[in-house]
Amino acid sequence: MFGLINISLMANDPRLPRKERGTCNATTRRGTPCQAPPVWDKNKDKPVNGRCKLHGGKSTGPKTEAGREAIRESNRRRAKERQASSGE
Repeated sequence: MFGLINISLMANDPRLPRKERGTCNATTRRGTPCQAPPVWDKNKDKPVNGRCKLHGGKSTGPKTEAGREAIRESNRRRAKERQASSGE
């Protein structure tokens, strides 16, 4: 046993340093970009989905036409409610 060198199993597979893994960059409540790292898959050494581990990352918005229409309708409804409440 003596004289053998203990070589790490990870020596042939270097991992990406944390500094180079990237950040979320979503806007925080203070208006500054989020600096939290994404959720990291240690086995594959890459982000699981690129999303922030604290809050899920930036919104990508609605993808389908039905989703876009739902947002439009919601905005119209809220605008009507605001007009009705400010007119009182």
